[in-house]
Amino acid sequence: MAAIRSKIGIIGGGVSGIAAAKQLSKHEPVVFEASDSIGGVWRHCSYRSTKLQTPRCSYEFSDYPWTQRDDKDFPSYQEILDYLYSYATYFDVLKFVKFNSKVVEIRFVGDVHENLSEYYGSLLPGHPVWEVGVHTNQSETIQVVS
Repeated sequence: MAAIRSKIGIIGGGVSGIAAAKQLSKHEPVVFEASDSIGGVWRHCSYRSTKLQTPRCSYEFSDYPWTQRDDKDFPSYQEILDYLYSYATYFDVLKFVKFNSKVVEIRFVGDVHENLSEYYGSLLPGHPVWEVGVHTNQSETIQVVS
C-alpha cells in the first residue's frame, strides 16, 4: 500500500465537502470522493425530476450567489450540480479532489502528546493523527491526516 500524506482529509465531494475544501484550501486538503464527479446526493441519489424544496437564494454559498438569484422557480437537481461545479471551479478546489477514492477505514494513530512527526512528517500542531484507508480503481492506499 502506498502512503500519501496530507494534513487535512475531507470525506465526500458533496456540498459540504466542497465548501470545507474551499475554507481549508490554504492547508491543501485531500477530498476523498468515491465517484467520478462532485455533487454528493445531488449527483447520485436524485431523480431527474428532483427539485430543491426552497428558493435558490436560501440554498447558496454566502460568498457565491446564484446567477439567477431572483428566479422564483426552485432549481432542478441539474441546476444545483451546475452551481456546485461552478463554485468549485471558481474557487479552484477541484484540484484537491481525489475521484474514485472510497474511504473504507479510518484509524486513530495518536494524539498530540505522542511524537509522531518522525514517521508522519510535519503535522498540524495540537491535533490528533488519523490514517484513512482508501480504495481506488487502481489500488488501496493509506492516507495520513491530522
